Amino acid sequence: MKTLLFALAALFYGNLFAQETVTLSGRATDFNGHPIDSCSVHLFGSDFNPIYTAIADKDGYYTMKDVKKGTYLALYAIRANTYHRRNAVPYSDMRLEFWGWNVIVDRDLTINPRCHRLELYGTTVFEQYGGYPGLFVYTRPMSLGKLLAYDKETVLNKEKANKGADISVSPEDFKVQVFADDEPLKVNSVQAVEEYVGEGRQLGYLIQVERPKHRPSRPYVVFRVTAQNTALGEEGENIYFYRLPQFE
Repeated sequence: MKTLLFALAALFYGNLFAQETVTLSGRATDFNGHPIDSCSVHLFGSDFNPIYTAIADKDGYYTMKDVKKGTYLALYAIRANTYHRRNAVPYSDMRLEFWGWNVIVDRDLTINPRCHRLELYGTTVFEQYGGYPGLFVYTRPMSLGKLLAYDKETVLNKEKANKGADISVSPEDFKVQVFADDEPLKVNSVQAVEEYVGEGRQLGYLIQVERPKHRPSRPYVVFRVTAQNTALGEEGENIYFYRLPQFE
C-alpha cells in the first residue's frame, strides 16, 4: 500500500512540475542560414545574470529543458570566441550578439537567433494612446565595424569604448523592418534619438509601425526587428515580447 501511495505521489508531483516548466529551443544561424555551432544561449533574470544556459551543437541546435514559466529580462546568444572582447579570432570573423527582450515563457518556445556584425540593443515596443492607431518600436543599433576602426585598447575595453567610441549607425545608413509574429508591418517613420550610454552618446531609433492585422490567441505578440547598416554591410536582429494590454 505504501509503495502504491508513493508511486501516486511521485506521479502527481511529476505532472505538477511538468506543468510549471517548459522547453525553450531553436537554431542559431547567420543571415545566410549557416549554423552557428557552439553558440552560447542564455536566459537572463531581472539582475541580468543567466538563469538557464544552453550550447548549440554543430548544426546550431540548442535546447533548454525544465525552464520555469515566467517573464525573463532577456535572451542572449553568441558564439563566445567571436565576441570582440575575447580577441580570439581575426577582426573579419568577429560578431555581435542576438538579443530577445521581455521574454515571456508560458509554453514551449522556439527562438532562432541570428547573429552578424550589427547589434540591436534595448529594444522595446509600446503604444501611444489617443493618437495615430499604431505602435512604436525603440532600438539602439551598434556597429561592430565602426568599433573595430578604433585602437585595440578601445576595442577590448568596455569602459573606454563607452566613453569615446561612436558606434552608432547614421540615419542614412539605417534600414529597418519590423514583423509581428512574422507579419511584416508598414513602417511609417524612423526617427533618430540621442541616447546617453555611460559617458558617451549613441543614436537610437524610434520607429512607428502600423498595428498588426492578426491578433494571436496567446496574450502577447512577438515583434522581430531586422536592420542593416548599409555603409558597412552589417546585419542585425532581435525580438521583443509585447504583452497585449487588458482593460476593463
